Amino acid sequence: MSQIKFGTDGWRARIAEDFTFDNLRLVTQALVDHLKEKGTPAKGVVVGYDNRFQSETFARAAAEICSGAGLKTLLTDKAVPSPVVSYTVKNLGLAAGIMITASHNPPIWNGFKIKEEFGGSAFPETTKAVENKLSDTLRINPSSKNITIFNPRPPYLAKISSFIDLDLLKTHQLKMVIDPMYGSGAGYFAEFGLPVIETRGSRDPLFGGINPEPLPVNLEESISFVKETALKYSSELTACVVLDGDADRLAAIDGSGRFLNTHNVFTLLLHHLITHRKLSGNVVKTFNLTNLIDKLCKQYGRKLHVTPFGFKYVADLMLKEDIVMGGEDSGGMGLKGFIPERDGVLAGLMLFELMAYEKKTLAAILDNIMSEHGYYYYDRADIHTEKAQQIVADLKKSPPDKFAGKKISKIETLDGLKFNFEDESWILFRASGTEPLLRVYVEGRSDSDVKLILGAGEDLIGPGATSQTSPSSRS
Repeated sequence: MSQIKFGTDGWRARIAEDFTFDNLRLVTQALVDHLKEKGTPAKGVVVGYDNRFQSETFARAAAEICSGAGLKTLLTDKAVPSPVVSYTVKNLGLAAGIMITASHNPPIWNGFKIKEEFGGSAFPETTKAVENKLSDTLRINPSSKNITIFNPRPPYLAKISSFIDLDLLKTHQLKMVIDPMYGSGAGYFAEFGLPVIETRGSRDPLFGGINPEPLPVNLEESISFVKETALKYSSELTACVVLDGDADRLAAIDGSGRFLNTHNVFTLLLHHLITHRKLSGNVVKTFNLTNLIDKLCKQYGRKLHVTPFGFKYVADLMLKEDIVMGGEDSGGMGLKGFIPERDGVLAGLMLFELMAYEKKTLAAILDNIMSEHGYYYYDRADIHTEKAQQIVADLKKSPPDKFAGKKISKIETLDGLKFNFEDESWILFRASGTEPLLRVYVEGRSDSDVKLILGAGEDLIGPGATSQTSPSSRS
């Protein structure tokens, strides 16, 4: 058995290399052993899957291991978003959930996410316990005896409907475009009876030749489609919600074709939940999200928690405190009143509801907020280099006084290394723990400022490295 490690959210690997049926069965067996040690297997499990190649077959194999161990096993009747599995675990009081997905990874990958009893992603101590129970030998005989095929959608849709003013969305002049990126979120917005237009809603295990991650580099076709739709329905407010491969994360496109990144979406949702919905609670963001959130929390009188990367840290606070909203840079947003989990469908519906409340485009609302608090721009680069860990270690050991011509006002090491500058711009270096990759995140006060700072970050690497950036946008 090859080495199997759980990352930020689950175990992911290349299909037919490390992600094989044999390894999948061994990982599932380890989870079953963990549940038995906890004394919870009698509660049963749910197994769901996304639109990737062979996901339904992998899901069946995992379900047969759970069933063979004597666990009551629910297997979804078709591909579902990850938050549907999470909600099912919580709603039915199950011991755990398994979601077969590699989220936004390339089509050649697949993965195994664990959902815990509370209805969210597994905490590090859980995944570590599962890793410690991995064996080279399969002891459980696969069986279909205890498997029930079921439809998890009605309870989930009813719960989401309770959060949203669907009557407002149905009667207001909105043109709602949905881009599920060929993933398992396809068809979900239409389930609410909304007059949505869906693009890239069919199943394609190759995801149209792109990665199912809502970044501008993967959205050229959708941006053009949204602009054409806005021109065609010029009397209505147009926006597009873009979901990632398993629909737990999102970005958006304004009718003008302007891409709204995670930072923009977080800002808009926080504004809506507090200004219009009048919800109580504090706020959680991961270490690499925009300083604009800090400004809004100060304006609204809300305490802001900053966590390391990974929604599991956000979820932990959502379980312990009154949190109105929590989010991460990759696009996952959790909202008060639901499970402590990311949900692209719920967050997307809230964006449309915001437009209906203010009768403005998303871009106009965002610009109004920024005109009050200042403009922030963002970009990142993923740099493939064997020197990633050493670069961060050297910078921590001997940090400069200035970087990219800017004086460093504060250095933070919560997760990676972050240089904060006097004008509230910053650069964050974070080395991957699983591959030779250095991620560089930058926020600046202008687009040119971001390019300058990010360029200085890339210059640290030197020759021999390859870099992939995404077009910068306001954050």
